[in-house]
Amino acid sequence: MFLNKTSTALVFALIGISACTSNEIGQSKDVAQDKIYQQYQASYAEGNEKVSLYAQFRFAGSNGTTLVLTKPSQLIFDDVAIKVDSSSVAGAYYQLYKPVSGFYGRHHFVFTDINNKKFDNDFSFDEFKLVNIPSAVSKKQALNLSFETTALQPGDRIEVSTTGSDSSFSVTHAAGDGGNFISIPSKELLRQKNNELKLETTLYRKVALQQNTAEGGEMEISYALKPVTIRLTE
Repeated sequence: MFLNKTSTALVFALIGISACTSNEIGQSKDVAQDKIYQQYQASYAEGNEKVSLYAQFRFAGSNGTTLVLTKPSQLIFDDVAIKVDSSSVAGAYYQLYKPVSGFYGRHHFVFTDINNKKFDNDFSFDEFKLVNIPSAVSKKQALNLSFETTALQPGDRIEVSTTGSDSSFSVTHAAGDGGNFISIPSKELLRQKNNELKLETTLYRKVALQQNTAEGGEMEISYALKPVTIRLTE
């Protein structure tokens, strides 16, 4: 299985693995089908050649026992069946990599339970980028980072954080904040001792599942950009 450092970090950060999340593995045939919780992720880091598609099925909620789908139960992504994998940390999971070239647009996860009932959940993978990035800004005024993507929906957010900074900070821009820019207050810039600021920006989208079991489920898309460096002036 191919999994680089960036993909590993995205998968574990998005799935929210913690001490209270089970890594035990069970068989889907042994549980009530309406108690299967669906979890889906699509994650991409700018500069990578591939998008990571990741799914888990759990018994009785987001922290429950991970499940191996028992035939005829299966997971299909855009007409391609995904095989199960596992690890001591995550339990059972399903993962597939697709070239980012030509990936923008709509896609489908289709989960079939042991009773041949299908749950078709789609999402749109849209481009995300920063535009008109200033080469230099004064510490005495707010830094506005303009971005382009499809409109943010409730639950979506963009996070900007420092990397390699002597005085780190993180700023979040949500759908309700309005405007196609992320504003970094001047107070954060004034705290910087170095004359350069290196920023990492990631878009997170929450996608409502269209077809659910009674137990529910979740889907998230993440799109991380390459760090940008901006010179700070007094």
